[in-house]
Amino acid sequence: MSNSKNERSLLPLIILSGIVIAPLIFIAGIILGSQIQLSNILTADSLSSWISAIATVSIAILTFVLAKETWYLREAQIQQVNELRRENIRPNVSLAMLSSPVAINFKIVEIENLGKGIARNIKFSFCNVDGSELEEDPVVNEFLQIHIFSSGISSLGIGQKIESFILSIHEIKSKLPDGDIFSPEFKIKIMFEDVEGSQYQNEIVISFKEFKGISTIGDRAPLHTISQDLKKLREQVEKMTSSSNKRLQVNTYTSADRIFEKAEDERDREKWRQFAKEQQEKQQKQVDG
Repeated sequence: MSNSKNERSLLPLIILSGIVIAPLIFIAGIILGSQIQLSNILTADSLSSWISAIATVSIAILTFVLAKETWYLREAQIQQVNELRRENIRPNVSLAMLSSPVAINFKIVEIENLGKGIARNIKFSFCNVDGSELEEDPVVNEFLQIHIFSSGISSLGIGQKIESFILSIHEIKSKLPDGDIFSPEFKIKIMFEDVEGSQYQNEIVISFKEFKGISTIGDRAPLHTISQDLKKLREQVEKMTSSSNKRLQVNTYTSADRIFEKAEDERDREKWRQFAKEQQEKQQKQVDG
């Protein structure tokens, strides 16, 4: 594509150069012929001819320069319009590894198109930070178990986001050779295209050192807590409606029950009064005896 653009930009220059050089060669031939056939002494007519020829050549050169600058300006304007159109359809695929709202030791990966156009044929490759080939890595293996990292994404719309759980810190720690969870560090290359097939590339460095010393306080996900509480409430309600007819199993309390309970309380108080009276009489007899 760049070669065709260069050819188009050189074509008018070649044409203009031919147009300017042709009369110059013609004038030079006439002058050379007149000098060979005639005397070398300049007459008034020959001097006038020389001045006219020089003026004509000067105007031709100025016209050539003006045409050249006009053509360059047109090329710059066309290039600027093409760049603006390209920027309006340019995608920008970004990737980030974040902590899950449920627990800080759970890591999720987030892929998002932050550009102004649709991203197509998105591919991912892994390498060391210096660009060298990456050896066997347990963390990278966790990434490759997800289909989008091993096979790519066909299309990602404007503002579209893909999230997925990637790994647990406690589980991946046992797979690392030295058990140091902050040692993994690698680079992810993201290759993608716009709707016209222009190719782009982003590079994201994943370093677990960035998670060192990070901690949280309180509930990270209030909505998750609310959902868990609602789940417990639902389980309690299901236990209350465990009968086949789905009716609440409720023990009713009627006025007859209250009258019976009041009579029972009165008998109990009467027994305690009788017991207290008997104890008092026994103590009185012991004092009198």
